[in-house]
Amino acid sequence: MKSVKFLAALAAAAMIAGSAAADDTIYTFDDLSTYGVTFDKSGIRDGMNDFASTLLVAAPQSAVQQNVWSDAYIGKFFPSLPMHFGVGLSLGGTKLDMSGLKAAAKSFESAAKSATGSNVDFGTIPSSFFLPTISIDARIGGIIFPFDIGVSFMMTNPSLTGVNFDDPDSITDASQAMTFSWMGFDGSLDYITFGLDARYAIWEGNLLLPKLSVGAGYVYTRGQVGVTSSESNTKANLDLSYSTHVIFLETQVSKNFLVATVFAGGRALLSNTTTSWAWDIATSYTTSGDVTLTVKDSDSGSYTSDGYSSDYKHGDFDFSRIQPQVFAGASFNFIIFQATANICADVRSFMDSDNYDSALWSGALSFHVKL
Repeated sequence: MKSVKFLAALAAAAMIAGSAAADDTIYTFDDLSTYGVTFDKSGIRDGMNDFASTLLVAAPQSAVQQNVWSDAYIGKFFPSLPMHFGVGLSLGGTKLDMSGLKAAAKSFESAAKSATGSNVDFGTIPSSFFLPTISIDARIGGIIFPFDIGVSFMMTNPSLTGVNFDDPDSITDASQAMTFSWMGFDGSLDYITFGLDARYAIWEGNLLLPKLSVGAGYVYTRGQVGVTSSESNTKANLDLSYSTHVIFLETQVSKNFLVATVFAGGRALLSNTTTSWAWDIATSYTTSGDVTLTVKDSDSGSYTSDGYSSDYKHGDFDFSRIQPQVFAGASFNFIIFQATANICADVRSFMDSDNYDSALWSGALSFHVKL
């Protein structure tokens, strides 16, 4: 009798141990298919690829909104008295179509609710938003020859330098420095940007004629956009990282009128932009037998000018998609202070007469101390 009780105790212990082991098991949605659970990932994937495709054009446009000066040429550093140079802060924004991210979030919320009854809420994502650009910039006049050189830089989150674009966990786990809440939209945005350009004055201007310059530059921007949901026992992330290398040629004309300077010009952008997106979810599922299972799942992809790839893929400079731009603006000048406002339009997007809502435009303000 004692041996029977001992064996029964061993069996009970084994069952408890087995239950504990089962509780530690991590299930994916594919694993839950045996319980009749389905989680549709295609809608999330399509939405993120759509959002990534808009960034292929919007990110380069946003990158060149920094270091815009109203003067087509600021003058020589030497020989000149005073020596011509300046430093300041630029704040800009580029219209960004958010419909892809919005569709991905809605599909994510619906799929989670349908599969496990989990509540995922990414907030109210607007159909369009402004991709911001903030940078510290400086410009110095040339020596002997009539040229000037500009440089700009900004880093909102040093941890972005450690984000590995081919590692989905690195993308979703990146620490977010800049979070915002706007009309119910709670998101995060980080970026690192560096720019360098040079301009040569074809005409230095005089009392009657304006200044005219031609120039070239390079800008690198690396960024991340994301939304997060934390509801009850469910946590979810939806993130997209991007990097863009932009080479541009430009021409600019400007004319001084007492305390104001008006200017206009054009650019041609050649860019190499790569995006990499990832999402993950941690939740639970209770079976019909009242057993609670731990569920973790994720997906990722990359999008370049060549289209979607399930693995990370580097982009290339796409000569077939050179982006022509026109820009114009004005500044108010007071002693050594200069405040400048300008607008910029992507010509190709405005030529799409069937969909003006997708037209890409930007605006920027800058504040400089200039000699």
